[in-house]
Formats: sequence, structure tokens, C-alpha cells
Amino acid sequence: MEKVNYIVHLNAVFEKFNNDVRIKQGHITLYLAFFQKWNREYFKKTLTINRTFIMESAKFKSKTTYHNYLKDLNDWEYLKYFPSLHPARGSKVSLFIFGTSSGTSSGAHAYQNLANSVPEPGQNLVPSYKHKTKENFNKLAKPRNELEVLTFFKENNWPEMEGRKFFTYYNARNWKLERGLNILNWKERAIKFVEKGNELRQGATPPISGYLKNLKSMKERNYDEPL
Repeated sequence: MEKVNYIVHLNAVFEKFNNDVRIKQGHITLYLAFFQKWNREYFKKTLTINRTFIMESAKFKSKTTYHNYLKDLNDWEYLKYFPSLHPARGSKVSLFIFGTSSGTSSGAHAYQNLANSVPEPGQNLVPSYKHKTKENFNKLAKPRNELEVLTFFKENNWPEMEGRKFFTYYNARNWKLERGLNILNWKERAIKFVEKGNELRQGATPPISGYLKNLKSMKERNYDEPL
């Protein structure tokens, strides 16, 4: 099975773009949106995609534009597109591997292995944190930026405001853990953060009700008496 080198592949595909007079800016941004997802999933042979998230990453506003550029990339053999005809199932994309030369200047191994687990076409989409993958969470101690956090929250249907609170809270602490927690990556922290917030909201007593209760329990006072 072929292997992928991040830098060699990008250099090769950009050279291919430069030599292809048909390529426009939209083709490049769309391809990079797919490539980012491909890299995050450790170069799986086939990707299950969500059109909304890919369009946001590629900065597309129009579905027609998205499909036109995607059709071009498919026809010009930059990737292979497998459309889904079922509304509850994601379409598939398979990216071709470019620039598979061997060796690096440092003598280190040049390639990353392709993922062994390939989803079957038609597999239902589920929240990403529920997948049991071989992803190395030790490499995810902190996110690259706030957008990555908000994207993760959106993928799991969590409120955007909670994502902003989470990022602000840990970013102000340089992503250091509170005492007693044994969590190595920010995605696990996000799950705990959301779960804890839900528990607090379900069990919390509204402040005004507690205030009124205290008022009712106070003894009546005669304010005509001197202090």
C-alpha cells in the first residue's frame, strides 16, 4: 500500500496546479479543504465528507459553485468523488497520492502510513468524538486556534458560545490542566467541559428563587426601633 508524505505531496500537487491552466482559486481552496480533513484522519483511503463543513473551510457560499469545482477536480483526476443519494449518509471522497519520492534531507522516514480502517460507502455519520479510532490524542494537547475548537463543537452540535467559553478559559491558562484531572488532549477536555456544563444547568437553582427563599425566611423587623 502506498504511503503519503505531507510536504512532498503538497509540493507535487501545487506544481500540478501551476501547470494546469484550467485551475482557478476555487479549485485550490476546495482541494485544500479536503486535504486538511484527509491529513487529520491520517490519510484514510476514503473520506466521509460533510458538505457544509467543507464549504466553510473552502470559503464557499454557493452549493452550485461547490459542486461545479468538485466535479472539475473529479474529472481532472485530483480526487475521486462518490456522491451519496441518501440524505442521512455522507458522500465519499478519495484523494490521489502525488509526489511519492523517497527519502528526506534529515534521513528520517519520509512517509506516514495510510489508515488501515476504511469506512464502507453508505456508513452513517455520527459525532466525531464517538468514533473509536487509532488517533494519537497525545498530539492534541491544545488546538491550533479558536476556529478549530468551534468547528469541533459544531460537528458535535454543541452551542458555539460554549466553544468560545471553552477556548477562552483554557487559552488564558495556556492549556494547563486543573488539579485532579488526567486528560491529555483538548478534545477530551471539551467533552468533559460540555458534560459538566449540562450537569450544572440541570441541577442549578435559579439565583432569583434562592434570593426570594431567603427573603421569606427572614424574621420581620421593626424599623421604627433605634439600632
